[in-house]
Amino acid sequence: MSSLFNLYFFGQFMALSAIYITAAAADSIIIKSGEYNLGGEGQIYSGGFVAAIFLIKMNSMPAAAAIPLAFLAAFTAGAIPMILSSLIKKTSGAIILLTSFLFSAATIPLIDGLITGIFRTKQGNLLSTEFIQEKFRFTRLLPPSSLNPYIFVSAAICLAAFYLLYKTDFGQRIRITGKSQEFARYSGYDTDFITLTAAIISGGLHGIAGAAAVCGNYYTCHLGFYSDMGWNALAAALIAGANPANCIFSGIFMAFIISFADRFALLNNFNFDISSIIQAVILIAISIPFTRTKKNER
Repeated sequence: MSSLFNLYFFGQFMALSAIYITAAAADSIIIKSGEYNLGGEGQIYSGGFVAAIFLIKMNSMPAAAAIPLAFLAAFTAGAIPMILSSLIKKTSGAIILLTSFLFSAATIPLIDGLITGIFRTKQGNLLSTEFIQEKFRFTRLLPPSSLNPYIFVSAAICLAAFYLLYKTDFGQRIRITGKSQEFARYSGYDTDFITLTAAIISGGLHGIAGAAAVCGNYYTCHLGFYSDMGWNALAAALIAGANPANCIFSGIFMAFIISFADRFALLNNFNFDISSIIQAVILIAISIPFTRTKKNER
């Protein structure tokens, strides 16, 4: 058991939890608006890819300027598909849950092609972009693990999202719209704008999660680094009851469970993906009471 629980394992799952926490906060905001974002994985991937390419191309810029701009670019990359999903909903009535997933499904192979094609590193056989320079990499708090100061930023993002939803007038409008769009509309709220804003924040924060993974965990955008991040973050948001403050704890919980499962499978030579099984069980367990609640509301 000592090989399972050590400082390196702690640092690794806490570094992963920072990504989950950010994306879970993103999911919580759009859930409170009455919609779902199933495109988290594509948005994390696109955010990480755009941030990596920006930092590679702008390697002469000082880190104090380049990193914020890279995160802004990542936010934009994650937000764009959600903007399109919101516009499609407004014009044709297609639900964001479906269109966000479809945009993600289209984005992932596109980025795969770019990484294995024109943006692939010329050093070694790794399927990834070039590595970002040392000055753009977040300091490791518990080397050799990937734990870095972004863990505190992710917690701050959750608290800011909580403040937005529960302490501001606009947050109240988001929650009322999520409860009943008809009531919100008759109350004079611009529900289209509210949905669009929640969608932009959700997609943008997923993009930021991807940029944080590049700058803090991997130092490159490698093929498929996003794998399961979006779904695990959504599970964390649902465990938290779409309360961003609770996402801090549910994100850590999900990262621990997934990291422990992967490490246990590796050390015991399991030939199947045990973490995906755990992920499926958690999602099913969450969905059962949620489905019952929906039926009761009817």
